[in-house]
Order: sequence, then structure tokens, then C-alpha cells
Amino acid sequence: MSVPQSFDGKVRIRVNGLLQHQKALLLVQMPSPITGEDIWIPPGGGVRFGESLSQTLIREMREECGLQVTPGPLRYIHEVISDKVHAVEFYYDVTASHPDAAKLGSDPEYSPEDQLLKDLKFISLGELDRYPVVPDYIRENYPKEARVSIPAPLQISPSF
Repeated sequence: MSVPQSFDGKVRIRVNGLLQHQKALLLVQMPSPITGEDIWIPPGGGVRFGESLSQTLIREMREECGLQVTPGPLRYIHEVISDKVHAVEFYYDVTASHPDAAKLGSDPEYSPEDQLLKDLKFISLGELDRYPVVPDYIRENYPKEARVSIPAPLQISPSF
């Protein structure tokens, strides 16, 4: 898989949701934009101009998983820099009133034959290390950190 041309030479801002249900984390499978190999990643996507991080998260979770979510606190910030991709990713805890209703959705910016999403499932926290979950930090640390509540960060809005 090659990096979509719309990403080439641009810094992307992405938002992803960490939805835990019955000691499992909801992940989507897709090809890595860096290696082309299949990876598992929390659902999410790019911020549109004029869209807040919370609005992006709600939209992306609806598009990719068919879920209505409520954003919670920011848990992680991750930066990806390679020769092909530069992205800053915000990972928020989310809740959903009906997490069992999660189903694989699609990316409306891609045609049906060019969809990136391949699968969606809840993966047990105890089994995350058996999957190519990215970022690595989530695979390695989220299972023990998921029990710790995070205070809501202070959000500063511009006053101009």
C-alpha cells in the first residue's frame, strides 16, 4: 500500500478513541501507511478544517464503528514521523452506550474498492501483545494503564 497522496508532505492531526468493553479494547485492522503490513489501531482519523478534536472523534467512531460515543479524557499523544508520514495523534478514552453494536464501517473519503478498513473487533487486554497493535506504546502499556483514571486536561482556547 502506498501513502495516499493527500498525506504526502503534510502534517496530519488525527484523533483516536480508546473504547474498552469487558476488559477488551476496540481496534480496527488496516494496512500501515508506513510499511503496508496489516496493523490493529484504535479507530479514528484526520481532523477536518474547523472541526474540534471531540467532533472529529465522534464522527470517526460513527464512520468506522457505527457507534455513538462520548469523548472522555485525553490519555496519550503520539507523534509519527517517517519519510512518508508525519502525524500527531491524540488518543482519548471514550464510552459508548451500546458497545456491542460495533460493526465495521468505512471511510467516506475512499471508494468502496479502495477502503482501508479490513476488520474491527474487541481484543482482550491480555492478548494485545499477540497482535501488531500500533502505536507500540498502547500494546505494551495500555493493559496496565487502562485501570487508572485520567483527570481531564485543561483545554485552552485561543482568545483572538
